[in-house]
Amino acid sequence: MKFYFSFIRKYAVLFHFFYFITTWLFVYNKISIKVKFDALVENLLNPNVFVIVSGLHGDEPAGNTAANYFKNLPNVKVYSNLNKTKKRRLNGKDPNRHFDTDDQNDLQDRLLSKIEELNPTLVISLHEDDEVDGVYAYCSPEIEDKVKGALMKSKIQLAVKAHGDVTDQGVISNGQQPYKGTLERALRRRNIPYCTLETPCADEEFETRAKTLISIVSDLIV
Repeated sequence: MKFYFSFIRKYAVLFHFFYFITTWLFVYNKISIKVKFDALVENLLNPNVFVIVSGLHGDEPAGNTAANYFKNLPNVKVYSNLNKTKKRRLNGKDPNRHFDTDDQNDLQDRLLSKIEELNPTLVISLHEDDEVDGVYAYCSPEIEDKVKGALMKSKIQLAVKAHGDVTDQGVISNGQQPYKGTLERALRRRNIPYCTLETPCADEEFETRAKTLISIVSDLIV
């Protein structure tokens, strides 16, 4: 019996010692633990990761404004204002015609590497078009219906045609676009879903174009 009580007292002391150490470590690391827990909850609640790309063409500013609207969302990664020249070309080349080409440069390399690392649910690329009179999109076939639904809420009319392609409710499918060397072709090759949005920059005010892109993107990332 004495041995039994001696055994209890001995391990009771050890228990209290470990309890004290564990409690101290928890208090000391409380903030770190909370941050990790919050990140875990966020990942569970928002399993989808979205990438928004804008400014590949420097003369298409509405996309940058729209993209930056989403930059603080935890499950959205924004790469905006990639071409800061305010011109379509960068170093004499169209940045969106040199993905997966022999003369691909650092801009394309870095962007594709970041996207591949994220392995996102969807990549949304924002552009503007000065040769059309309405908003339109081209996207992966599996999200075509969702894109059509988002476009239907647009305050800008939907384009019927764009560069020889006929749209279906504003969406181009099985057309010439996306062209060779574009980000969209590169994403399609990697089986990463994509959607490219184009607003008519010749016929609509800047604020209207930016708000239209924000509205469409909001529907695509829910």
